[in-house]
Amino acid sequence: MRKVISLFTTFASLAIISGCAPSGPTGVVGGYYTPEDCANKPDAVFDPSRAADKLVVVKSEHKMYVYKDGKVIKEFPVSLGANDYQGNKVKRGDKRTPVGTYRILNKRCHPLKYRAMTISYPNAQDIARAKRLGVDPGSDITIHGQPHWNADGHGDSYTLAHDWTDGCIALTNKDIDWLFGSVRVGTPIIIKN
Repeated sequence: MRKVISLFTTFASLAIISGCAPSGPTGVVGGYYTPEDCANKPDAVFDPSRAADKLVVVKSEHKMYVYKDGKVIKEFPVSLGANDYQGNKVKRGDKRTPVGTYRILNKRCHPLKYRAMTISYPNAQDIARAKRLGVDPGSDITIHGQPHWNADGHGDSYTLAHDWTDGCIALTNKDIDWLFGSVRVGTPIIIKN
């Protein structure tokens, strides 16, 4: 047993030294986006020619599909809630992404996550389930961009490989710019497993 542990330790040390071990994000943690960070982005200006009929998020695929006239016109990789592997959102603070049919309530610049679109969670079914369970269903679930340390997109491959949000749906900043220019307030969003 001691030999196995010693071999494992040796291989792990070599992997770290050689750079084969998985690496985390780089960049300065913290920082805030300003309104100027969101301004003057051509893709983020609403374009009626690509106005979405609906958004569909398939959690098992980690994908968002943008529909226009019943056809998918764009798809994006997404990150979900940090505890999404435990199931769908049930209560405030569980760090899980909800499942259901919602609408986009607003679009705004966000000081921590670049841009955000709030969805209409909780819906009537979410509220009824939470009441049955005696819990607060939570609120303020958004589609948003990246933390400020990843403003330039250098860490996109890392953030998209992990579920890290508080229950929201995260896209790259480039993708959220495009989505901003394609979605109206009131657009339906369906989130399914």
